Amino acid sequence: MTITACQAPVASDLRRVLSLIQVAQHLGLIANQFDLISQQLREIDAGALDCQGTGERLSEMAMLAATQLEHAAGAFAARDVGAAQGIERDDDAIDKLNRVVFEAALVLATGRGARELGLRHVLVARGLEPVGDNAVDIANQVSFLVTARHQQISVASGPQRRG
Repeated sequence: MTITACQAPVASDLRRVLSLIQVAQHLGLIANQFDLISQQLREIDAGALDCQGTGERLSEMAMLAATQLEHAAGAFAARDVGAAQGIERDDDAIDKLNRVVFEAALVLATGRGARELGLRHVLVARGLEPVGDNAVDIANQVSFLVTARHQQISVASGPQRRG
C-alpha cells in the first residue's frame, strides 16, 4: 500500500482515501470520549462545591481540545503541514491541565461529596486528554497526505511512558 500510495498515477487519491479512513477512526474515538464525558457530567451534583477550581481547569481543557480539533480540521482541509505541526503545542497544555486536575484530587481528604466531585473531574479530564491526542493524530495525516511519507508529528494517542 505504501508503494502504491507514493508512486502510482493515482497515489494522491489513494493517500486521500487512506487519510480519510484514519481521520474517521479518530473521529469515532473522539465521539466515544464525548459520550464518556457526558456520562460523568450528568452525574455531578449541581450543588456540589468546587473548592479547588478544577471545573475551571476542565473548561480550559475543553476549549483547548476544541481549538485543536478546529485547527486539525483546518490543516487537513488546507493540506497545511505547518499548521498541523503547531497542534502539538496545545496538546502539551491539555496534558499539563490533566495533571493539575489529577493532583487536585489527590489532596482531597474530607467529605464524600468533595471526593466524588474530584473523582468525576478526574474522569472528565481523562476523557478530554485523548480528544487532544486524537486531534494531533489527525494532524499527522496531513503530513502523509501532502508528503507521501508517514512523518508523525507525535504519537499522541499511543501509550506513553512515565518519567
